[in-house]
Amino acid sequence: MLATIKVILDIGRALFGLRGDMAKGRSDRKPAVAAFLAGIAETIENASAQLKSGVYPQGSCHELLLHSQRMEKAIGDLVGAAEASRLGQALERVHRLEDLHAEASRLTEAERVANFAELDRAAAEFRATAAFVRVSP
Repeated sequence: MLATIKVILDIGRALFGLRGDMAKGRSDRKPAVAAFLAGIAETIENASAQLKSGVYPQGSCHELLLHSQRMEKAIGDLVGAAEASRLGQALERVHRLEDLHAEASRLTEAERVANFAELDRAAAEFRATAAFVRVSP
């Protein structure tokens, strides 16, 4: 698996593991937290769809960078500022989704399919966490 995709998947899994903490937040905060996480998922999903089609995912890097910079403010009060900062910094280090276009061109078709399936899995982790937070009591 490409390193960028692995880190994004790890961040998504870490956030899914913190879903209970995020669900304990005030009910008025939950829609914003869910929207933030869903926004990350959408950025990843859009980039993945473009990459699968061989299209350069223009703007994906900047979107993911903005999400990384907002991580602490978006969820720090729920999961702890240090953990939110750590996750935001990890996301910032791999925000260059557009680089996957060049990396994927060096892979076999089977490797491309496998890597993009993992990228989709990463987006699903963010989307599932958002859904959990949104519907939590």
